[in-house]
Amino acid sequence: MTSPPLPAPVTTYGPGGLDTAAARQVWDHLHLSRYPLATDDFDAGCRRMPRTAALRRRHIEVNPNPLIRLLVIDVDHPDAVLRALSSLGNHPMPAAIIENPANGHAHAVWPVTVPVNATNYGSRQALCLAQAIEEALRRAVDGDPAYTGRMMKNPLSPDHLCHLLSKRTYTLRQMQGVLAPAGHMPSRGWHAQRRRAPVGYGRNETLFHSVRQFGYRAIRHHWGDPDGFRATVSRELALRNADFSVPLSDNELDHIGKSISGWTIHHSRMWNDGPAVYDATFITIQAARGRKGAAKGGAARAEQSRRLRALAETLAL
Repeated sequence: MTSPPLPAPVTTYGPGGLDTAAARQVWDHLHLSRYPLATDDFDAGCRRMPRTAALRRRHIEVNPNPLIRLLVIDVDHPDAVLRALSSLGNHPMPAAIIENPANGHAHAVWPVTVPVNATNYGSRQALCLAQAIEEALRRAVDGDPAYTGRMMKNPLSPDHLCHLLSKRTYTLRQMQGVLAPAGHMPSRGWHAQRRRAPVGYGRNETLFHSVRQFGYRAIRHHWGDPDGFRATVSRELALRNADFSVPLSDNELDHIGKSISGWTIHHSRMWNDGPAVYDATFITIQAARGRKGAAKGGAARAEQSRRLRALAETLAL
């Protein structure tokens, strides 16, 4: 007589014991990627696949390329879940915590109500605020500063313990309102410091702004040669990207390069006015800088002479 088959194990999520279908509904509300990168083994590489297939992998892409919807912090401590849950007066409650059952390390997830456009067509102020809040959340839970924010543990994978806490989202200002009084928000000079050792989304911002400024100066070597200008921008991107501890992918560099060179060639007044106007403008700027420097130098010398005369008069007394 054949014994009846054993019932399939039921995977539950979070304190409420959500079943798989309910957990998938919660995650569909939070996670926006429809064709994400995913993998079971990073050594085998990541590749894009339909969402239904990606949700069966161990690791999945955090956000769609142009948007920031989820802020994810990698908490590499055995008590990662406790750190993420101890939020009263310290940081907003995360929507999900995905834990590695072998060592207790976890990814904590905070969803943003209005996704932030991470391209150069989006608000730079919003992107800078999102990066500052990401840093503040990292400080609040003592997260890993080298985490790139690109891939995360898949909360629907049976290899992880997932705590789906809510479907609530936060505006950037709401999160700032909790993190600032707790003393976690970075100072105003933090972005300049971050550009010296950028991680996560800061790498895109650093490369875009630094190579954009480089491109404006490189224009004078490529009048009438757009292909040469594009190649120069791409080469500079590759050189600066190699300085990062975790470099950006070739695909991301290609997008940044096309954005910089495309805007410069089609919209930059410097490029369209030509070399004669560029040289005249350069001479005018240099002359103005020289006059300003001379005025400052003259004022400094006059002040020094005044102090010396006052000192001489004092000694004469």
